[in-house]
Amino acid sequence: MRLKIIKSWVFIAVLAFMSTELLSALDLLTPLCIRLFWISVSVVALYKRFGTKTTSVSFLSASIASVRAFNELPRNYRILVVISALTIVFPVFFLAVYGPPNNVDSINYHLTRVVCWLQNHNVKHYPTFHVQQLYHNVLSEYLLLHLMALSGNDCLLNLVQWSAMIGVVFGVGLIGKELGLNFRNQLIASILQLALPIGILEASTTQNDYVATFFFISFVYFGLKVLTNFNWNDALWMIFCLVLGGFTKYTVFFYAFPYCVWIGFQLLKKEGLKVALGLFCAAFFSLCLVFSPFFWRNYQLFNNILSPSFGHPLFVENIATEKYGVLYTLSNVAKNAGLHLGLPNLAWNIQIDNSIARFHELIGISINDSLISLDTYRTQFVIQEDMSGNILMFLSCISASIWLLFQKGYPKFKGLLWCIIIGFLIFCTAAKFQLWSTRTHLPLFAEGAVLAGLALSKLSEKWKVGITFLFVLASLPYVINNFNKPLIPLRYVSKYFLGYIPKHLCVPMEAQEFSYRKMLSTAYDFERREPCFPLKTSPAYWERREIIAKLGSLGYYNKEDENIFKHPREYYFFIADKENPSSYSDFKALAKLLPNNTQTLGIMFNKKLGFYHYWSILNKQLPPTWDMKYVLCHKEYLALPNASRIFAYEYVLCDDEQLIDKYISKGAVAAIYRTKSLLLVRFKRPSSHYYFITQ
Repeated sequence: MRLKIIKSWVFIAVLAFMSTELLSALDLLTPLCIRLFWISVSVVALYKRFGTKTTSVSFLSASIASVRAFNELPRNYRILVVISALTIVFPVFFLAVYGPPNNVDSINYHLTRVVCWLQNHNVKHYPTFHVQQLYHNVLSEYLLLHLMALSGNDCLLNLVQWSAMIGVVFGVGLIGKELGLNFRNQLIASILQLALPIGILEASTTQNDYVATFFFISFVYFGLKVLTNFNWNDALWMIFCLVLGGFTKYTVFFYAFPYCVWIGFQLLKKEGLKVALGLFCAAFFSLCLVFSPFFWRNYQLFNNILSPSFGHPLFVENIATEKYGVLYTLSNVAKNAGLHLGLPNLAWNIQIDNSIARFHELIGISINDSLISLDTYRTQFVIQEDMSGNILMFLSCISASIWLLFQKGYPKFKGLLWCIIIGFLIFCTAAKFQLWSTRTHLPLFAEGAVLAGLALSKLSEKWKVGITFLFVLASLPYVINNFNKPLIPLRYVSKYFLGYIPKHLCVPMEAQEFSYRKMLSTAYDFERREPCFPLKTSPAYWERREIIAKLGSLGYYNKEDENIFKHPREYYFFIADKENPSSYSDFKALAKLLPNNTQTLGIMFNKKLGFYHYWSILNKQLPPTWDMKYVLCHKEYLALPNASRIFAYEYVLCDDEQLIDKYISKGAVAAIYRTKSLLLVRFKRPSSHYYFITQ
């Protein structure tokens, strides 16, 4: 059953890719055409499943076998499975459906690009203020695109990642099975993966890290099957998963490279040159087939198949490291490892900071060298969808790895371990350090869960189940205290109880910095901006509780007392906007000024990037055919076919009045409606003009 589900999801992704590119080429990427496509697929699938007796019996037999296997488990295992489902699977499913897709990256590019594609009826590049919407990998968004077109809203979009989580949990178990673990130990490894903190947080978002991990783990499973007993069926599934994983996130290729070398040499040795060369050609052809349209779109705009190069007018970032060497790799290894060592204890985190700083002094490398780092390193404990650490699982994987290296036998487990190590080293060598890299480590932890499952298999049943239950118990704060989707408002209380204060104090934009200075100048150095204000010393426990109380009185923790039942669903699109706490009410006030028959709304941003949250709210108010597009962009976009489409707008939503003064003629403006964080410009007559960014 697990394998059938994984193959079904991979096949759905293949269909989503093929139909998206085909409909896009014909400018027919519309909800109607997408629905017609999936209706056709459903008719064929239903016929094949129920129209042929053998298929129906096979599906029923697999379902019965799964139920029988569960019933044959010892009682303590069944209890563990039920508790895991009740505390993780179902609550995260509820959060994924009930909570909005409010992750910052989701709003900035994952979902904004989906809206633009549907409006343009294609996935070709378009004028934008946030160029990452164009060149970041796209397969996960293709899935979101189809789900949005089919459902007509965003209530189910988070389920793409939730489903990927379930797929990874199944995949971890199947890898354990392929390597010789019995069903009980497969279950242990799967639950360890299920309880991974960053995985729990990711599973209720429209990020793409769990989707990428699903394809990667599926690739590893089919790759191990190919190593055991080569057949072209498994080999093709392996290739599909690898290519789709890379099309979701490039880091999959970093982690997959050692497996490709391992599998390639083994096949060359066992099956001969003909088979190995045939497999390589099939993989290369698949890569070209999938990536060519995307790379061509990038090349047309950026003169580069990946992204704008340094010096290009649209260049904004360089994620690849610019220095190479053993010491630079070790620097990033230490920092990436440190991301998983944070605890809600300031003294502990400072100690980890000092240890990593001393390590860098020892190797003679600057800890925050901009050529190998994008962010300033700091050890932190956060329950947040982009950067939560996984200290328990990290230490378990390290312990299991050390134990395995000293064991005789287990050749494939050791092969898995070396692939993990080499993949991590490639990642640290090729990619600059970033604070949110904990989520790009998901594939490593999924592999590590298999090793941890092997190590636990050597313990007694009592200890094995007990330790796994502790992992499930330790995951509960990540289920109920997700900042973006809080189930129970315990964040402030827990911080007060633990005395956990911010190491760097970031004063909200709308707050009065004078008040913070007056009340907290003895604790924080307000003369230093990094860009936030650092602690002067490491306060004692009771002093930290006093600081938390003062911060609470200043309103610093206002949003930490929220829960998703307190406000309308749309309110939580704005919960992460700490800079502008009034942004939701500001936008709602402006939305009321838009006539219900408004067909178009231009976007002119300077501080913000994406507009999905605004679109989602207005989509319930305005006609089904209305459009929202960027009207302020670089002139390089003017050559794009999508830029030649007439977009006549009578209103513009803006976040900086200086933009209005700089770009819009006063004679064209009928009225400007102002709030604290947003402005709405009404034109005297519709305009189809693009405004080009100037220095």
